[in-house]
Amino acid sequence: MTKHETVHLDASRSAAVPKDFKSKSLCMLTLLMVTSYALLWLTGTPNMTMPPRLPNIKASFLTHPLNITTTDMSYTSDHTTAAQSTTKHAKEQLTSFEQATDPSTSFYIIVNYKENYTLCDVIEITIQLRTSDNQTKSHGGDFIWVWVYDAAQRASSTADAIIDNHDGTFTAKVTLRWTGQTTVGVSLVHSREIVSRLRHFRETYPARYSYKGNFTGPTQNKSVQQSCHVSKEMYVPVRQRYKNMTFCDYSDPKTGFPWFCVKPQEVGCEKYIRHYADRGSAIEFHKTFTSADFVKNYLRPSPITPLYMSHADFMVEPDFGETNMTSATCLSSNERPLCTSELPSRHSQYTPGFYHQDTWTSHICKNRHFTSSDVIECLQNQTIHFIGDSTLRQWYEYLARYVLKDVQETVGPHEKFGPHVAIEKANNISIYFNFHGYPIALRDIDVKQIHYVSEQLDSFTNLDNTIICLCLWAHFTATNLRYYKDRLQSIKDSIVRLRLRNPNVRILIKSANTRSHPPNFDRSNWYAWEIHKVMKQFFSGFPGVTVIDVWDMTIGHRTGYDLHPAIEIISQEMDMFLSFLCPVE
Repeated sequence: MTKHETVHLDASRSAAVPKDFKSKSLCMLTLLMVTSYALLWLTGTPNMTMPPRLPNIKASFLTHPLNITTTDMSYTSDHTTAAQSTTKHAKEQLTSFEQATDPSTSFYIIVNYKENYTLCDVIEITIQLRTSDNQTKSHGGDFIWVWVYDAAQRASSTADAIIDNHDGTFTAKVTLRWTGQTTVGVSLVHSREIVSRLRHFRETYPARYSYKGNFTGPTQNKSVQQSCHVSKEMYVPVRQRYKNMTFCDYSDPKTGFPWFCVKPQEVGCEKYIRHYADRGSAIEFHKTFTSADFVKNYLRPSPITPLYMSHADFMVEPDFGETNMTSATCLSSNERPLCTSELPSRHSQYTPGFYHQDTWTSHICKNRHFTSSDVIECLQNQTIHFIGDSTLRQWYEYLARYVLKDVQETVGPHEKFGPHVAIEKANNISIYFNFHGYPIALRDIDVKQIHYVSEQLDSFTNLDNTIICLCLWAHFTATNLRYYKDRLQSIKDSIVRLRLRNPNVRILIKSANTRSHPPNFDRSNWYAWEIHKVMKQFFSGFPGVTVIDVWDMTIGHRTGYDLHPAIEIISQEMDMFLSFLCPVE
């Protein structure tokens, strides 16, 4: 493929100072050097040096095809890893779906099943995966969820652990944390065969979803639309193609994060005014590299049922001498500290928490449950900046429209995108919501309103009594992990600079949540799960940052699965958020 010509709006751009990244190289010396560097500035001490900005990375995250060269070899080392990962799973990608896991023939059993258990007992569940012709699977790699629930008590809890035995079986362990009737739920989210193809798509086509830009046309009543993306290797619909296409380069001059649009033939790059998600073109693109078998298996319903003549439900009774106890954390008091910054986002042995009567009890820390007056007391004289996607916008909306009273709200020009501001003057509470930068799967956005998170963080000056909450995941499932890691690294660097300006600023990061099984595989829960794990690895234990893990809060809840969880879940997520801000009653 020949290189495309690129039209730059700012010819004076230059690459920023390169920065070391954690290498996955097998060379131990390189690993030690990178680790030593990280320890020098991750300590969060006032004497840490200002981290440099990211190098100019325009499309350098690509693994296929790659028409860009760079002299920063430490920065591109992960490309080799990604390519090796794709090669490693190549044999899996060619596996016939005839041998794919079939939930209708797979089953699970409760080991040493009893009709009655005692509160805080641990049950063990064995899941046996089989093919459509009832053959036992011999490999692992399937994506499954396990939970227990009681609809009558509005109670649910995910498994403490799910172990892939890599022989077609999984072992799950669940602690029983409420009394009464309890039922086990097991779901095959994706078979191993689907997971391997999703992994292959992610690394081979890192620019899968489609976007388009609106350009002011040559005449007053005419506009022109063209494809845009984080890479020039984007999919361009046939109707928009022309010979010897050139590109407009809108990459961010500070971070170097790439954004390109096909240059319209009729007008110049400076006429780019509006941004749109282009779902229709994304579907067209998917058809070029997905098979009918993939689509059929991806969309197949996925509940796994208990083995015939086995059981999925049982009774849980209170422990002897505790007849009035209806639920318990099953942890000692010192295992649930106050909710403070830098706590691990998940307990080392147990699920993060459980629901009982729709109330979430955390196993990470002693979370509080807030009334409206408690919220006002907690947030009095505070400024909160929510920066991220629409799942974080729900947190803004919960405070601004459900909890706080007499709020003066200024809604931005775009209801979903913002920016939104809510002011509660009586108690001097200010709440802001701003979206993250590209990629954005929304329609009709003024491009002048689009700013990267790191850019927004670097712009803050007065940080007294300031709380910042971030969330980036839902719009990144259609890119690859390299690009996502680069974005997180940029944010991490900005947080270091932010804390140098004000060490007391409080920063929290909301994790990904589950969603309904989407027909568009770019929105797969497996992609979200992979992003979820990467984010937690980046920020768990990072000085001055609190990670709020809501993933397990959205598995098995009675309200079902949704990208935008029900208010019953949002209220409990917000209680966790507020518990870290005001841990003591």
